[in-house]
Amino acid sequence: MLKKLKTFISVSALVLVCAFASTLESCKSCNSNKDLGIEETSDTTLRAINAKITAEPNNFAHYLERARYYSSMKKYAEANADIVRAKAIDSTKADIYFTAGKIHFDQQRVVEAYEDYKKCLEKDPQHKEGLLEKAAMDIALNNFELAIQQINTVLRQDERVAYAYYLKGRLYRQVKDTTLALSSYQTAIEVDPSYYDAYVEAGLVCASYGNPLAKEYYNSAIELHPNFIEPYYNKAIFLQETGVKNPSNYQEALVCYDKIIGIDANFSAAYFNKGFVYLVYLKEYQKGIESFNLALEKNPNYYQAAYNRALCYEGKGDKTNAEADLNLALKLKPDYTEAALELGRLRGDD
Repeated sequence: MLKKLKTFISVSALVLVCAFASTLESCKSCNSNKDLGIEETSDTTLRAINAKITAEPNNFAHYLERARYYSSMKKYAEANADIVRAKAIDSTKADIYFTAGKIHFDQQRVVEAYEDYKKCLEKDPQHKEGLLEKAAMDIALNNFELAIQQINTVLRQDERVAYAYYLKGRLYRQVKDTTLALSSYQTAIEVDPSYYDAYVEAGLVCASYGNPLAKEYYNSAIELHPNFIEPYYNKAIFLQETGVKNPSNYQEALVCYDKIIGIDANFSAAYFNKGFVYLVYLKEYQKGIESFNLALEKNPNYYQAAYNRALCYEGKGDKTNAEADLNLALKLKPDYTEAALELGRLRGDD
């Protein structure tokens, strides 16, 4: 009888333990989605990442993927929470700190980003992406020697990294070595012929000393991104600044500004720059007035447009409208010295 009682107690205990374990597992399931940061969503990309997390909740890489996706949508609180989850799984992984750096940089938390990249390289001194992103920040901080060391570390691993040459170009451009800067950008382009930023930067380097290759680099950038304003604008500035040697450049600059207006009809600087070309270089004052009118229409606070329109009126001999525009410029910017001096000259108060 005693033996049967012991057997009964053992079986009963086993049943209770199993039931308790089942209850614990059930509670764990109830809280798992919250712990994993999973919420109901109609976002198919997010749902796909969440499915990976559900299948492999201890894989830190899935949380980094979701963190990057949240950051791309500017959901930084959620992104940062996923970085914390990834660190809780394995805080030794360099990729975690690299991703944290990118997300902090996206939030303009640059001090934290820099520290993240440093930690990334502490975990893995050969981490290519970490080396390059930290080098980019070191260039901005004028830590040129450290930056070039980091870039070269990457190139010793892989000499076909276009971004590394691009960063070299930025570094050399910052220290005013236009020869090495241009050479670096050219190498970046050779490695990756679709490298838009390298074409733009090469154009800027050439433009800085009047090299006509600037125009070709800007044209290549335009071919890659025909709806980007930047290469048209840079090209137009180069053309109008070199028009003295080649007067046809002025008309070509106007064409660039018209292209910009076709992309963004509210881009007031394009109208202003057209007016400036008409005023300063072509002496076509009425066309200048029309362009400055449009600049002020798009941006009523554009005091420089009011001032330059006044100069156009002066060029036509219309002192009444010139004075009105100078007063407008001073109303928009009371401390506008050039306008005050021009108004005094116009009134004969020299």
